[in-house]
Amino acid sequence: MLSPHCQARGEPNLHDGRITTDCPNEMWGTDGVRIATVDDGMVWIFSAVDHCDGMCTGIHAAKIGDRFAALEPISQGLHSEFGGVVADSGRGLSLRMDHGSQYTSDDFRDQIRFWGIAPSYAFVAEPQTNGVAERFNRTLKEQAIHGRIFRNLEEVRAAAIAFKDRYNRDWRLEKLGFKSPLEARQERLMKLAA
Repeated sequence: MLSPHCQARGEPNLHDGRITTDCPNEMWGTDGVRIATVDDGMVWIFSAVDHCDGMCTGIHAAKIGDRFAALEPISQGLHSEFGGVVADSGRGLSLRMDHGSQYTSDDFRDQIRFWGIAPSYAFVAEPQTNGVAERFNRTLKEQAIHGRIFRNLEEVRAAAIAFKDRYNRDWRLEKLGFKSPLEARQERLMKLAA
């Protein structure tokens, strides 16, 4: 039983219970994880994941997990999905992220604004609202990180890139009818072309 002295503060967050989108490139989620290495100590992996089909649009490993490292997977995704990183290249895209210092920095917010991306911050203390990126990172850690000893940043980077490619091509997601993100994306594009 909760203490009568501990009362909820403020209004409850409005959320319809759905964090996915119906079309690709409407919303991406991003987050970072820390990985231990023998020679380089703790390093970071940042990813960007589409909220529609779970496609990992970018992944980046860095020694320093700052705002610039956090921007790299977004930049990769803009190159692959929108053709570049010029002003307004991501117009119409929203970016779901937590309130980490990388994502709340002026440099990060100014850069995504330059790209035309609308920020969408997850509710504080509710990581499930960034569940698409959180789930991708959990799978990344379970399938490519845990149980391995990494010598340095380069080994982590190679493992992250290999996982991204394998995940997009081969990982079957129940929400996609057990198709891979790449299969779901190609099927959607074929329907649009028809």
